[in-house]
Amino acid sequence: MAILPRRARASALDHRALTSRVLHSLVAMLAGIVLLAGCAPVTRSAELSLAERAAIRVDLQAEHWRIVTSQFPDAKRPHVIVAHTANEGDWQASMVDCLRAEGFTVFVDGRYFQFGHTAGRTAEDFAVVTYRCIVRYPTSEDVMYYLDRDRLEALYRYYVGTVRPCLLVSGVPSEAPPSLFKFLRSAQARESWNPYRLAWNSSMPTTRLAFIQKLCPPLPGWMDLAP
Repeated sequence: MAILPRRARASALDHRALTSRVLHSLVAMLAGIVLLAGCAPVTRSAELSLAERAAIRVDLQAEHWRIVTSQFPDAKRPHVIVAHTANEGDWQASMVDCLRAEGFTVFVDGRYFQFGHTAGRTAEDFAVVTYRCIVRYPTSEDVMYYLDRDRLEALYRYYVGTVRPCLLVSGVPSEAPPSLFKFLRSAQARESWNPYRLAWNSSMPTTRLAFIQKLCPPLPGWMDLAP
């Protein structure tokens, strides 16, 4: 066996000691990473899950039915399938069309609908049909009520990063967004900023608006309560 000179042996021992310290450091670091990974919170999706949407759907329907039974305790609750979550620009038209399709004469006063004199139909009939139409087209504001801060931030990012740029590129005016803080605060009061507001309040032809809304969906898909 070859004998290394003293200096070479010392160098080799120093190298092995250094290597050993490096390995120990790496092992300690990897162990720390594993421990941190085990303690790290599971990140939740910013989108509503199917189960969460179903729970919101059930809760909204129960809330609207309580309004009916407060006036008509013996009313029979109809089974309703949600068509889609309606945005601010479409909701009123969807409601009017739905009520009139049921044979009612309807008067619109802002966001409220009044029962017109319709032969053979009672106020209870109107209340039940109104319930059917409301839960068929839940509003985006209704859904926003159930969103926590993370989901509201996701909605804000969708408005600012997807909807507004799409509108501007399409030649449709859109208000500048507020800060995230202001958006969150206004959302709690159901007065939140919407990139479509100028378009909805304009005299844009219905066909043109419908085309733009398909091109630039006003709501993310995860807010749609349709089953």
